[in-house]
Amino acid sequence: MAVSRARRARSPDEAAELLAEIGPPVALKVESPDILHKSEAGALRLGVVGAAEARRAFDEVVGAARRHAPQARIDGVLVQEMVQGGTEMVVGLHQDPQFGPVVMVGLGGVFIEVLEDVVFGLAPLCRGDALEMVRGLRGARILDGVRGRPRADLDALLDVLVAVSRLGADAGGAIRELDINPLIVLEPGRGALAVDTLVVLDTDGQP
Repeated sequence: MAVSRARRARSPDEAAELLAEIGPPVALKVESPDILHKSEAGALRLGVVGAAEARRAFDEVVGAARRHAPQARIDGVLVQEMVQGGTEMVVGLHQDPQFGPVVMVGLGGVFIEVLEDVVFGLAPLCRGDALEMVRGLRGARILDGVRGRPRADLDALLDVLVAVSRLGADAGGAIRELDINPLIVLEPGRGALAVDTLVVLDTDGQP
């Protein structure tokens, strides 16, 4: 699994320079260990294409973060490549007190909000388990290409699910939560890109 290109800016001018380096359009999101959900804080801007817009977005993102959490540490603003095309998925991992690490896969983006179409499985997963989870989604046909949509790289999605499950199994409870949303699954042969990832560790050291 690859990740989309991203660099951290510490000023509006640096945000404009990074936009030119990465290439538009880009997303700007606050970098703060104290703000885990950027969209809920309003500290995220999408589709930024020009230098003046990048400078303005930098100030808006930082301002929104400070209003949301005045005491939060702000380490700058992430300027990130926006991936064109593909199918948005969500892949997650959480530590269940009874079953241990549980893996989740679902349709991401607007699909997860509207359809709430997700499937869960116990880690570690073999490839067959991962495929069964994906095919268990109500909207699984979207990955096959429907109504003019391109097919998605199913092999890459299965690779991500198996890798995340192994990470959860090997971590021994150290990872309380992991969320990749969205995971952009590109056309066959092009792989998958993690656009936003959240990891919450078990800080009290309990399994």
